[in-house]
Amino acid sequence: MEKELSKKKSGKAKKIVKIVLLTLFYILTVILYMLSVLTFPLTDWFVATFDLDLANIIYTIISPLDGADTDFLSEAIEACESTAIKYGIIIAVMVLFDIFALIRIKPKIPVKIKKLKFNINIAYIYRIAILVSSCIFLYRAFNYADAVLDIRGYIELRTQETKIYETYYVDPDDVEITLATETQKNIIYIYMESMETTYASVEDGGAQEENNYMPNLTELASEYISFSNDEDLGGWRPITDTTWTMASLFATTTGLPYAYPIKQNSMGKRENFAEGVTNLGDILEDLGYYNEFLCGSNATFGGRRKYFTQHGNYDIFDYYTAIDEGYIDEDYKVWWGYQDSILYEIAKDELLELAELDQPFNFTMLTVDTHHVGGYVCELCGDEYDNQVANVVACADSQVYAFVQWIMEQDFFEDTVIIISGDHPRMDSQLVSDTDYYERTVYNCIINSFSPYGTDINTTNREFTAMDMFPTILSAMGYEIEGDRLGLGTNMFSDLPTLCEQLTYDYLSDEIGKYSNYFITEFS
Repeated sequence: MEKELSKKKSGKAKKIVKIVLLTLFYILTVILYMLSVLTFPLTDWFVATFDLDLANIIYTIISPLDGADTDFLSEAIEACESTAIKYGIIIAVMVLFDIFALIRIKPKIPVKIKKLKFNINIAYIYRIAILVSSCIFLYRAFNYADAVLDIRGYIELRTQETKIYETYYVDPDDVEITLATETQKNIIYIYMESMETTYASVEDGGAQEENNYMPNLTELASEYISFSNDEDLGGWRPITDTTWTMASLFATTTGLPYAYPIKQNSMGKRENFAEGVTNLGDILEDLGYYNEFLCGSNATFGGRRKYFTQHGNYDIFDYYTAIDEGYIDEDYKVWWGYQDSILYEIAKDELLELAELDQPFNFTMLTVDTHHVGGYVCELCGDEYDNQVANVVACADSQVYAFVQWIMEQDFFEDTVIIISGDHPRMDSQLVSDTDYYERTVYNCIINSFSPYGTDINTTNREFTAMDMFPTILSAMGYEIEGDRLGLGTNMFSDLPTLCEQLTYDYLSDEIGKYSNYFITEFS
């Protein structure tokens, strides 16, 4: 009796184990199949929507989304919806066929090899076939994504180590920075989201056949100092680990790429942001400047709040500040927070207050209306063009020009440098699909420069990156920089070649893409 009970318990235990294993098997199989089939539409959607490299994708995926506009995620879901439903049904049928047919009927095929006789369970063959086919599909999906995103190339580069920083990095703490003007000059730095020269007409140096969507910025670049990679309207080419907003803010103020390992890319979550780095804010704070950062979104996004408060003790004015100060209602939110038309009005008020201080100021602001995907159509945007992005860019061009004209009318302008630049090239493909991402250039313009080198400088046919803006900003403010280099950046006002010009763009880009223990040890 006890033996029979023991056999029954043993039999039940075996059944439970089989059920659990079979369940886990199908969970794994379903995951592999769905991952495989969804890779194709996701890759196609990505190519049609964005123009990014793999580093950008990874950073975007692992970054905290506090304050981010996530509407594009719903578009990704829509792109996969029909594929998910179709293949979901097919996979469900495959699983149900096993459960209600093969498991219950338990069909077997008798096999005889010489004197050896045995039966083959068809259910086992069926499951092996499903698993093998799912792995084949996953391999094909990976190859497809790799062909588009160069995943293997990214992994290969990141597993190599570079000595670029040990060889070329110039620590600002080891460099003498002295004022060459009688008084300290203010600076207003306007970062324009995704503002690249591709938006200009071919005639003016851009890529648009019919229209120049940035005529005012083109005019400013021709009238004032604007560094170009050619003879026309140009700028800096995007280089590895500087091609999203936080990376650009970091590069232009540190002379370094945002080359933290993947696990550390969400720097905003850490207690200290780039503790080993001395940047523009640190230098200006030591020189007695009042620093402020203005943006129309949540400053926490991407780690901006920590970066600016920990490096220069910036006063932060963001979306939530605008609510607290009564510029917008508590429940007001469009796009990433509030549109640029409000941003510029706040900027005017803030600048008038800063001008009353008994110390020089560094006012840094970041626009957002031209952000991917598609940009934000505000109340000032017209409908002159069929393309929404074209209208948004034209509107951004008009707004920044009007803001600059307002600054020029103020008493403080006489002692103030204005720098306008993009942060990175456009991340979606609208207006720019016919131009290779790494051949597109980021806009830059320096108004009212006080550089010790004057204005008779070489501004054309220059090869440079966002990192070169770091010493260039200080030079424009009237400071002499010992050796004319900071970080990996070179003062563009000087006659020194940039690292791009010295080493070539491709070499520098590849080296930055490699792992550096020195970078992690010294700059984290």
